[in-house]
Amino acid sequence: MGILNIKLLRQILRNKGQFLAAASVIMVGVTVYLSMSTSYYNMRTSQENFYRENQFADYYFQVVKAPRGVVKQVQEVAGVKKAVGRIMLDLPVLKDGDDRASARLITYSRSTEDNLNCLSLLQGRNFSPNGQDNGIEVLLDPQYAAANNLKPGSKVNIIAQQRKVGLNVIGTAISPEFVYTVKDSATLMPDPKTFGIFMVEGEQIESVLGMRGQVNQVLIQFTPGARPEETVEKIKDILSPYGNLASYPRKDQTSHVFLEAELDGLRSITTVLPMMFMLIAAGIQFVILRRMIRAQRTQIGILKALGYSNRQVMLHYTFYGVIVGLAGAMAGTVCGLLLSGAISATYAQYFNLPGGVAVYNFQTIFNGFLMSIGTGVIAGLSASRQAAAVNPAEAMRPEPPLSSGRSLLEHWPALWNFLKPGWKMSIRSVNRNRGRLLVTLFGVMFAVALLVIAFFTNDAIDYILQKHYHEEQSYDLLVHFNELQKSSELNTLASLDGVQFLEPMLELPVRLHWQGRTEEELLTGYPPDLTLRKISGTEDKTVALPADGIILNERTANKLGLKVGDMVEVETLLPQGPAHWDNLKIRGLTRQLIGGGSYISLKQANRLLNEANIVSGAMIKVVPGQTAAVEKEINRYLGVASVQSRQKELDNFNKNLESLAYSVSTMVLFAMMLGFAIVYSSAVISLVERRREMASLQVIGFSLKEVSGLLFNESILQTVPGIILGLPFGRLMAEAYVKSVSTDLYTLPVIIYPRTY
Repeated sequence: MGILNIKLLRQILRNKGQFLAAASVIMVGVTVYLSMSTSYYNMRTSQENFYRENQFADYYFQVVKAPRGVVKQVQEVAGVKKAVGRIMLDLPVLKDGDDRASARLITYSRSTEDNLNCLSLLQGRNFSPNGQDNGIEVLLDPQYAAANNLKPGSKVNIIAQQRKVGLNVIGTAISPEFVYTVKDSATLMPDPKTFGIFMVEGEQIESVLGMRGQVNQVLIQFTPGARPEETVEKIKDILSPYGNLASYPRKDQTSHVFLEAELDGLRSITTVLPMMFMLIAAGIQFVILRRMIRAQRTQIGILKALGYSNRQVMLHYTFYGVIVGLAGAMAGTVCGLLLSGAISATYAQYFNLPGGVAVYNFQTIFNGFLMSIGTGVIAGLSASRQAAAVNPAEAMRPEPPLSSGRSLLEHWPALWNFLKPGWKMSIRSVNRNRGRLLVTLFGVMFAVALLVIAFFTNDAIDYILQKHYHEEQSYDLLVHFNELQKSSELNTLASLDGVQFLEPMLELPVRLHWQGRTEEELLTGYPPDLTLRKISGTEDKTVALPADGIILNERTANKLGLKVGDMVEVETLLPQGPAHWDNLKIRGLTRQLIGGGSYISLKQANRLLNEANIVSGAMIKVVPGQTAAVEKEINRYLGVASVQSRQKELDNFNKNLESLAYSVSTMVLFAMMLGFAIVYSSAVISLVERRREMASLQVIGFSLKEVSGLLFNESILQTVPGIILGLPFGRLMAEAYVKSVSTDLYTLPVIIYPRTY
């Protein structure tokens, strides 16, 4: 080992605290980068492979009913590589104890050649060629099966055509269109106990559904180089006689939107946070090396006098930064790989992706080491230029003290004279070392910003829960019927024991037309004296339902370019009966954090259908303590499609948020490590630089407590401004993060409570 290497090793051992502090910042940066990048790589690769191998559809067309032969016509359209017809229906599931769930029943062919969104079998077997002999067979999504203790050989009962139908469970499977299994865009978290995907063989079930030889959904894949807009318009023309209810591309498919939003969030974290840590680490190393070079000024002069070149001296100090980077990279790689496993396990609870792609991405590991070593090299070369400028003769005498102009406070004599001598000394010391001040300031600011972001997530979720489940919803149960009913049918529900009162509603799927653009929307009609549902406007104030006109969802208005006062053309898309058209004036806008939907009065909703007193469901207020009994009683009615309990939804939301606590704790730990490393390094450097000064103060009578107070004052002077700047900086980072992850399905509000600050 060369003399310079021995010297470097002794320097590291003599100042282990500084070395570990600098390496820990590198470690955290590499940990964040490696864990997030590995998780992103695994999820993205798994998604792409899953989509490709299982032929994820490019476009979806929902119709009322169409003969299966129409699929051949769609297949012949230029630009269509493959077209598949199927049945997709939401049906009630009867569970033990009169409980209910909802199933999205989808038909498949036994041959994968005849399918899009093909299935990947996880457990059990595929559909039998003679399935009817064994009853109707069903494959379940794995989360629903696990939550309801179902396995091959179990039996589930659905309600179809107003009668109970038994299905035999033969296994579990996943599909690329249900990677994230939620009922609709208004449901933010999966609830596998009450909603699941039921996959059945088409020929076995179509007669039970009253759709023999028919389909209600057509899926297509485009040929390479196709013109999607032209192809879609031609297909719409073919399907228009059959009630083209809705059509949407893959990018608007609910599961895909949620998965892409999560991947985009991961990518944002992977890009921004590690770079911030590396910048701070470079600053710490620069300050440490600059202090080391000043302290070893005489040694550098001797080395040069003995024949060591400027290059050798510079590389000697640069190598210190390289060793810090290597140590941080090695520790960060181990921690990052371990953390990536935990992150992947957490995502597996929510996303049904194949588990085959869970590998270590060596490119990511290499990038982590490259960033770490590069940070050390840049910091080392920047600081060691000072060593190259040392003249051997001049190095024999101590470096003159740093010059310092008057501090800012000294320009206000009244304030300056008010300060005690200890504070004056600390202020002047900080003013002399402005470079170290900036590094410490920036590091503390970023650490505080990380804490703000970590706790902001909790604040935002609390706000969403409070607003959505407590302020906007006052009902206890939400009931949907299988078909539209006369409002007089609600008397049966109103007469149940435990029901205080109920309010009717009419949900209409519609298509909005404006200047050649269209957008599908859910239009809900409520009575004018609505009390169980609050409609929030764009200013977070309650909006009253107008007698005529529409309260339009803000996101839909932005998509179409609509504003208050415009007239929008509305086309109803109910599966029953013909489509109806009307022009409605936009009376206001509503802003919703979860899901979408627009609102009109119940009477106007009926007028759209040329009907009177028609409802699709009801909101029910229950006597406290009797919700479970009322829900159980309603579940006995075959005409009821679903019963949603507000409290159960809230409990499921809170249960799914348990993993959020681990994410917040991890980010808090990283922020604390960063803050400690910054403040510790700054304090140690100050102590070393002022060691003689501190000793002199003790000689003239200063106590150890008073001398320690000087260093403490310096830390306060550098830390407090960083904290103050970190609070608004954290909010800016939170706003940037929200902007990167918000979608048309949900928006995370930038809400930061005073307790977070």
